[in-house]
Amino acid sequence: METLEFIKKVEDGKIVIELPAEMEGKNLKIKVEENITTEPPPETWATLPAAERLKILQRFAGTAKYPDVKIDKTEWYEQ
Repeated sequence: METLEFIKKVEDGKIVIELPAEMEGKNLKIKVEENITTEPPPETWATLPAAERLKILQRFAGTAKYPDVKIDKTEWYEQ
C-alpha cells in the first residue's frame, strides 16, 4: 500500500490532484484535514547531525553535585 500526501488549497470549492499513471483504475481512500500547517516536523534525535548530538550531550558533562569529592566505584551504591 502506497501513501501519497498532498497539501492543496481549495479554489472555487474544488481541489485538483494529479496522480501517477499506476494509480489508474484503483480504488483510493481520500482523507481531508482542515487547518494544517506546512511547517516541517520537529527534529528527532535520530535525524540530528552527529555534531549537534555531541553538542547537546556535552552540556551535561561535568555536572556532578560535588565534583571535588572522589567516589570509589563501589561507594556510590551506599549513598
